[in-house]
Amino acid sequence: MQLKHAFIAASLTLALAACGDNAQQAAQDAAAKAKEAAAATTQKAQETAAAAQQAAGQATQAAEQAKSGDMSGAAASAQGAAASGQAAATGAQATAATAAQGAADVKAAAQGAQPAPAEAPKKDDNGGH
Repeated sequence: MQLKHAFIAASLTLALAACGDNAQQAAQDAAAKAKEAAAATTQKAQETAAAAQQAAGQATQAAEQAKSGDMSGAAASAQGAAASGQAAATGAQATAATAAQGAADVKAAAQGAQPAPAEAPKKDDNGGH
């Protein structure tokens, strides 16, 4: 009887140790995913900032050209500023999407990336026959 209790205690100890290892692995995975997500989001944000700076520079150039009477140059610079502004807006959306995906990846890693439970087999209309 004592041997049976010792075996049960050893099994429980091993099971608990495995759970601890799984939790530690999930935490490490989550940290790695967080680092990846931060790097990807930073990259997207830098690209967006560059496009916004380009748009601002082109808008300033358009204003200077307009002041000097160069309307065709001002129009071209304004079109460039609009295109760069659109690129910045698209970049901002991409940055937000990257951040959201990163957060989802971190959440999944923190939860140990447990697969969704399988659905119970469905009974057919004729009682399985």
